[in-house]
Amino acid sequence: MKAFLITLLLFVSGPLLVNAQDASVDLLEQQVWQNSAVAVADSVVQIRTVGGLDRVGKTLLAAGPTTGLIVSSDGYIVSSLFNFAGQPTSILVRLSSGQQLPAKLVARDTNRMLVLLKIEPDSPLHVPQAVPLAKLRVGQWSIALGRTFRAEMVDFSVGIVSALNRMYGRAIQTDASISAANYGGPLVDYQGRVIGVLVPMAPQSADTNSDNEVAGAEFYDSGIGFAIPLEHVLSVLDRWKAGADLLPGKLGVGLVSGEAHLSPPRITAVWPNSPAADAGWKPDDLVTVIDGQRVETQADLRFQVVPRYAGDTLDVTIKRAEQELETKVTLAGELVPYRQPFLGILPARTSSPEEAAGVLVAGVWPESPAQTAGVEAGDLLLKLVMTELSELADALKVVDSLHPQDLIELTVKRGEEELTLTAELAALPDEILSSAALPTRRQNGEEPAAETAEPELESLVLPDFSQTAKFFLPPAAESRSPGLVIWLADGSGEQDQELLSGWQEICLRDQVVLLIAHPADAAGWAAEDLEFLWRLTRSAQSQWNVDRRRIAIGGQQKAGQLAYALAFKRREDFSGVFSIDAPLPRTLQIPENRPGGQLAALVVESRNSTFAPLLRQDLQNLRQAGYSASWLQRPVASDPAEPLDATTHSAIARWLDGLDRF
Repeated sequence: MKAFLITLLLFVSGPLLVNAQDASVDLLEQQVWQNSAVAVADSVVQIRTVGGLDRVGKTLLAAGPTTGLIVSSDGYIVSSLFNFAGQPTSILVRLSSGQQLPAKLVARDTNRMLVLLKIEPDSPLHVPQAVPLAKLRVGQWSIALGRTFRAEMVDFSVGIVSALNRMYGRAIQTDASISAANYGGPLVDYQGRVIGVLVPMAPQSADTNSDNEVAGAEFYDSGIGFAIPLEHVLSVLDRWKAGADLLPGKLGVGLVSGEAHLSPPRITAVWPNSPAADAGWKPDDLVTVIDGQRVETQADLRFQVVPRYAGDTLDVTIKRAEQELETKVTLAGELVPYRQPFLGILPARTSSPEEAAGVLVAGVWPESPAQTAGVEAGDLLLKLVMTELSELADALKVVDSLHPQDLIELTVKRGEEELTLTAELAALPDEILSSAALPTRRQNGEEPAAETAEPELESLVLPDFSQTAKFFLPPAAESRSPGLVIWLADGSGEQDQELLSGWQEICLRDQVVLLIAHPADAAGWAAEDLEFLWRLTRSAQSQWNVDRRRIAIGGQQKAGQLAYALAFKRREDFSGVFSIDAPLPRTLQIPENRPGGQLAALVVESRNSTFAPLLRQDLQNLRQAGYSASWLQRPVASDPAEPLDATTHSAIARWLDGLDRF
């Protein structure tokens, strides 16, 4: 180690203040760090903000001074977007000389969580040297600098570069201690060159292009810190100076479900009016090359797209069947909120081998485009938009590629006659139909299963989890694809039988499995239970061949909030989420709606709920994000956690029964 440090010092520019031959290893090491800090100190500024918010969501914002880095001699400064999440009314920058100047916010970079400021200095400012990205190596020394509470000096912490190309190519990782005070400051190498600008970023949001300005702040001083390469910042500086925010570039596609590093980049859905749609992409296309780089997995695709900005153009090769197609895609900053198109058909839930190809219409939604066009229960849907349908999945794929107000042709077979009809698609409706209006979908004269006198709950245990779930499986459910309702109960289990009594008729009539889950801790549900609930859902799907389009999760109050969190995190596994007196978790950003993953929400509000204003705001926010969000008010509850009344149960059942409409 001593020989290494002495060799290292031979390459440090500038005079040494000690004699290397006589100094201890510790003193030599300290001198390296001090020299590195001195080399860049004049480029590090202190930033104070005035006014604005104290917190964003549940995140308390830093109240003291923060740090910035000079990137242009005429007064441009880059800092962390975290420092400005509170939308301050005034910004003051203090230079290393002690001079304090007002600053204006020029633009944001919401892809890399940075902000660009401008001051008007009296003389040219010192701009640091950037470390070339090609020269960075994992394991090399790194120093995190800040100019905070003592403006006349910089503070620093020492670590190493622990990983490159993190956050799908946007950031460098370091184990140097990072805090809110030095966010926006430089990460420096031992020669005093800047590796990058320190920012908080959340690993779990790396593949979603999350624009949450405070995401990742919880990793403060954890040994996981991130820096945006200064070389990149300088490469986009001229573009940034124009004053427009740099936004994450979006394609507008859905991908097959699976592990990103193993699953192929096959398109399952394309947003209408998106860059991918404009380029002519279609479901089942496979992305193979982007800008000359081979793309074999979804992770490869994200490494090519996530670092790019809105307005960037990519040369993309896609494979369609056996044909290779060359396309150009210009990424968008925003996608129009996707609203699920709606034809108004309730498909049959039973089938037999002798049935012809197509989709059997079990019912028609009242006042829907299908009803207006003349579709009737018992029709066999053969074609949609000139696409022949072999099964329900074909119809869903066609509908997902369309949007409300599209005028389409459909062909149905009625008896021995084929009819070509025209319909103008609507948006997926929010209303809950009355019992009289909801079409009955029992086929071939079948009757609902008889109600058992004493329904029995059985246990479902998952390896590696302490919880035991209870379930009720209706007779004959295993011979078809039943629906699934996952109810998040309290920790005692004392009301399980009462819960089943309330759901029993619904389960028997509509062939729905009831799965009652309990938290690990008797004190109640917590975020740590999410993994258990997801694994429980997957186990039920596999064990009972559950209909993916009829899976809903729900609960009351805190349990309802956890249901929201899981449903939006694992949208590919759920078609519905319902909550009783449960506002959306304040930390939850409603993800943009997307084709191929129809998720509907039901907000149930007690007449005396203290959460009513929040619930109604949540309802509006869900609808603005493109989701079908229904609202239901139940009678006054003397105890908010008391079992649901029969009227509310019936309304929830009707909402559930319509989840597989299209």
